[in-house]
Amino acid sequence: MPAPNDPDYFDKVNYVIDAWTIACDAPWYIYVEALKPALLNAFITLISFGWADVARGYARPPDRSSRRRSGKGKGKGGRGLRGLPEFGNMAGRNLPGSEEVRGANWSNGAKTLWRIDTVAQAALFWWLVADVTIDFAFEFTSLLYETRWCKEAARGRFSWQKGSGEIVLPGFWNEINFNTKDYEYPFPNWLNNWGNTGIKGATISFSIDWEPLIPSAPPSAYSSKLINLITGQVYATDGPTLADADGKATHVLTADVGRLSQFAVRGWSEGAGAVAKDGVIIGLEDML
Repeated sequence: MPAPNDPDYFDKVNYVIDAWTIACDAPWYIYVEALKPALLNAFITLISFGWADVARGYARPPDRSSRRRSGKGKGKGGRGLRGLPEFGNMAGRNLPGSEEVRGANWSNGAKTLWRIDTVAQAALFWWLVADVTIDFAFEFTSLLYETRWCKEAARGRFSWQKGSGEIVLPGFWNEINFNTKDYEYPFPNWLNNWGNTGIKGATISFSIDWEPLIPSAPPSAYSSKLINLITGQVYATDGPTLADADGKATHVLTADVGRLSQFAVRGWSEGAGAVAKDGVIIGLEDML
């Protein structure tokens, strides 16, 4: 599934959630390859700093020191995570004159400002953590779902089976029902006795096992077809197929159905009534 262009936080989170609802059978090393650049970018963002970090490290009193991060030029920061180096604060504390400034006798007003700054920087840091987490998840998911394995898994598909046997009257085309759903991720989709494609075409396949309605008087032949419900175009057809010694026959058909099309399966029995049973219809969205 394509990643949204220039997404905001809401789009990023929705994209990640939607993407991970789709199975992706990529090998484990593909996950690792997609993870590496996203993880590296997240790490660089967390350890990066700006001039505001240096200034705080230069002037902040020792008992008011806080760990601050900023990234992506957004000026975000706050208390750091244990184990992450504070390069901005470290640089500021080691500048000439820093010890004198940090050891100065600050006024009560200045101390209050440092307390406010400490709380504000802590809040900004955890905002940065949330930002980095969202960006990491979005980048990782985008890279992963651009791979061939995940693109295949993201294709729309369905599978429906026939329930009990369905009586087919002789001498005209009967609509065939497939009314037991295995799975469906539109488009394409199926609605018991007809289906449709979306903005892409699809490959539609179905099978039907034919049996005589009255064993002692079986039909002489069976026919099946996949048609366009609007135009009447026949996508695929099989038959007339002569009944075997037991009065039975089997049809398996597949066809390409274009975009924004409605399709259906129809069956015909010649000479006597029949029963359509044990069938399945499946659809798979085109890649392009």
